[in-house]
Parts: sequence; structure tokens; C-alpha cells
Amino acid sequence: MQALDRLLALVCRELGATRAWVEYGNAPPPDALSSTTRDGWRLCASVEDATDADRTQLEELVSSFDRVLLEATGDVPVPQTQPDAGAPLRQMLDVLVDRVGASCAWVVDDRSPMVWGASKDGMWLGDADQARRVGEALGDHSAKQVLGWLDGQQLPPTPHALVPHLTTIADAIERIGPDRLLMTWASIAQASNQAGAWSWDRDPLSVIVRPFAAIYRLIVLFDDEFSPLHAETTITRALPVIERLVADHPPVDPTPKGARIHAFIRPPR
Repeated sequence: MQALDRLLALVCRELGATRAWVEYGNAPPPDALSSTTRDGWRLCASVEDATDADRTQLEELVSSFDRVLLEATGDVPVPQTQPDAGAPLRQMLDVLVDRVGASCAWVVDDRSPMVWGASKDGMWLGDADQARRVGEALGDHSAKQVLGWLDGQQLPPTPHALVPHLTTIADAIERIGPDRLLMTWASIAQASNQAGAWSWDRDPLSVIVRPFAAIYRLIVLFDDEFSPLHAETTITRALPVIERLVADHPPVDPTPKGARIHAFIRPPR
């Protein structure tokens, strides 16, 4: 691995990266540069404010040192699983959730019942059309108010549009919890009717929604404190990758793959 260590040190020096590594996995990191080497292996570099020139230089380094990378990864076993078309998108959403400190993330579109992708903790969302219908009926009503209606409180009276959905809400709350469930459904409904990017705070939860490819929506849910600036930056960088994964892979129930990583961290000066 000495040759690989020297290459990773070179990447850090040439790109001014704080860290460089070789990894195997489906979803590339959303906040780092990466260039595919072989059969899913990637050379990655963490570069602050990376430019297109940095990306091109990384690709040139991969091309120039392909023999080093092939020798370093050639004898390393990669995870063997059944083909899973939806796994790359789910893994990408898992990475995104982890990087921004969110609880869940989903990709839906503005018209169909399809959930195109979900992070691990968001796999409970199975029907976007149902979420859309209930979310529209919910409007701006709080989880506390909805729980009161479920308990039989009559003041204020339950909205007529919401009455047919009370049983559905009660069943889902048992599994998911009121705040997360109702915030997600209301966000999906609003995302279907709003073409632009937006965010929404409803203590204790927050949501960021970003549209892409005309009809798709990335929904990221937070149930704890987070850095809005960091989240916005990371989501913006991740969107092109998510768009490609949505275009390449149909939605399926994913099975996560493992990852193998060899990293070099530039020592402080």
C-alpha cells in the first residue's frame, strides 16, 4: 500500500485537499470530489470550495496513476450481493442525511404515488399519493391539534376534509410518531404544489425541499438542531448526483452494501 499512500499524499498536495481516500460503494460522497477508477472503486478528495478545474485535475491523476490504483484494489474483495437497482440512491440519501445531520430524506415527484428513494430511517413512507392527499387535508394544523381530534376533542371542530383520513393518521402515528409523520405528509403535499426551492420550520422539526429535473423533489427532514448553511451547501452539491441516480435506477426496496476505504489525511502543518 506504500504506492497508494504516496498517491493519496500527492492528491492532497496538488489539490490542497484535507483528506484523500479510495473507497468502494455505490453512492459517491456528496461533499467531496471523486473519480471512478474500476468496478465501483473511487478516488475521493475533500477539497474546500472545489472547482471544475480541481475535478479535472483529480480525473487526470486517476488516469495517470491507474496502474497504482489497479494494483492496490485488484486483490481486495468487494461485497457480493444480488443486483439492487435502487440501492445507489438509497445509499446516497443515507450519506446525505449523515452529512447534514438530518433524520430522513426522500425523493418523490409532484404527481405519482412513487417514492423514488428513501434514506434508511425514511423507509416507512411507501405511498407518496396518500401522503399528498392527507397532507393537503392537514393544511397548517399542528400535531397537537390533530392528536386532540383523534382523542375526540370537538373544539375547534375537525375540518371536513380531514375526517376521512383520521383512521389512516391514527394507524400511522402508532408506528412513526405524530410530529415526524404529519410534517412529512404536509411537506410532500406542499412540495407538489410549489415548483421552487423552499424550507419550513415547525418546532421542533424543519424541512428543506429542493426541486430537480422539473418534476422531482428532494425532501430532507430535520428533528434536531442543524446548520442551515452547511445543509444548503451539501444538498446543492448532492443534487446532480441524486438526479443521475434517479434517472438511472427505478425505485425498489434497497439492501445496503458495505464500503471498503483506504484513506490518507494530510497532517497539519
